[in-house]
Amino acid sequence: MLSKRKIKNTFPLDFYGEDGSWRFIIRAENPGEVLDAMYWRAYISCHRKEFDLLHVATDKFNYKYNYSSVDAADLHYGTGGSPMRINMMGPIVPISAILAQVTAKSLQNDKKTA
Repeated sequence: MLSKRKIKNTFPLDFYGEDGSWRFIIRAENPGEVLDAMYWRAYISCHRKEFDLLHVATDKFNYKYNYSSVDAADLHYGTGGSPMRINMMGPIVPISAILAQVTAKSLQNDKKTA
């Protein structure tokens, strides 16, 4: 007999990237986008200044960041090197939006050189 168990849908699949304290998610909506999402997550982590993920994000997520500083200004507040937990938000960007952005830039550059 065949089992009537539900098959769990694992998509969308999220790939977390970061650049210092800044974190983001690249989301694959289907199995065909997984490899692209893994590649672009690594690329954007290394070349963060080239991408404006905030304007193409479809959602956001919250995370906590442990911040510690030895700045003299922090001594005034009594933290003096002890870590502070800061609530931050990061963008969730579908890989389709990144691929569309890269394609548009490529077409723009081709028009300029032609």
